[in-house]
Amino acid sequence: MSKKNVTGSEVIVDKKKGKKLFKSGLKLYRIGDYEGAIEYIDEALIAHPDNYEYYNQKGVLLDKIEDHESAIEAYDQAIKIDATQTKAFYNKGLALKDLKNYEDAIRTFDEVTKINITHLSAHFEKAVIYELLGNYPEAIRRYEVILEIRPRADNVKRKLNKALEKYSKITNVWKDKI
Repeated sequence: MSKKNVTGSEVIVDKKKGKKLFKSGLKLYRIGDYEGAIEYIDEALIAHPDNYEYYNQKGVLLDKIEDHESAIEAYDQAIKIDATQTKAFYNKGLALKDLKNYEDAIRTFDEVTKINITHLSAHFEKAVIYELLGNYPEAIRRYEVILEIRPRADNVKRKLNKALEKYSKITNVWKDKI
């Protein structure tokens, strides 16, 4: 099957070849050869250029070698292909967080929770970022959202208690100054 790429040139799509190359890339990923895995994923993308999963996995690999900007580009390509999936949005949010681009990370995690309101990891990452920004009321609210969905999440309970403790200290300091 052929298809036109963005430049208008004909591209031969070979899904079977793409899948085989992708699987080879995953094998290298599992043993920690991220650069080698990226090469296979790039070849898989040549064979099957409109595959969401290939772009998402390429982003994961680029994140592993700490090339977060390129990872974000790969996630954006995956999102262009299928904006109804949460994986690429979530992974993009993590990459933005690693770059300390917290506002964009929060917006990206918001996209995840628009698609799936019960995506606990996205809520958790937003809470952590709000804590990093010193916005304890919002962090507390996010932890509480998680606990509404999963009441027995002990790690979230601990994070909530620490956030409450930090917020309490801050508000008490301000009370003393008034």
